[in-house]
Amino acid sequence: MKKLILSLMFAILLISMASAVTDTASVDDVFQVKKMYNYAKPCFNNGTYCSASAACNYTIFRPDNTKLVNNELAINSFTNHNINVTFDEIGLYKIDMICKDEGLKGSETFYAEVTGSGFQLSFGFYLIIIIFSAGLIITGLWIKDAPLTIFGSFGLYFLGFYVLFNGILGIRDLTTTWAIGLIILGVAFYVSVRSAYELIVD
Repeated sequence: MKKLILSLMFAILLISMASAVTDTASVDDVFQVKKMYNYAKPCFNNGTYCSASAACNYTIFRPDNTKLVNNELAINSFTNHNINVTFDEIGLYKIDMICKDEGLKGSETFYAEVTGSGFQLSFGFYLIIIIFSAGLIITGLWIKDAPLTIFGSFGLYFLGFYVLFNGILGIRDLTTTWAIGLIILGVAFYVSVRSAYELIVD
């Protein structure tokens, strides 16, 4: 029984680590889903700001590569070129900015991570919850303390629901993160019910 639970906990850790591999270093901005933002980036020409006559257009791609904004002209506010945008789903957005200034043309690509909270989530957040929950569950099994094991499973419940609603590191879909969330909830349910059963029987 203990070996089975330890194996399940280790498998969850490996699955979460494998699915959380993403290049967070390439993220330029972090936004909250379903909230309007004034997205602004500077335009540079030969190391200085573009002129007042410069024109920049934005094209924004959702995580599934569909267009949220299609070649929309930005407002030139001298140092920045801005548009109003509402990111409508969680994930990593690609933002292309194309500018023309005095016969010169250039482009730049930015990446924005959209999360449920508006904060960039690191892998350490998930790792801390898993390690804390696993530590309580393993300790509870080791000393044969069913209430402690049940208490440790609460962390897995929290992590499972969090993954279902917010995904993992800005990635949320029905094939990977949804399945991982359900697996984590299933393990939490099994551990808590089994421990409660043994507590009642004993």
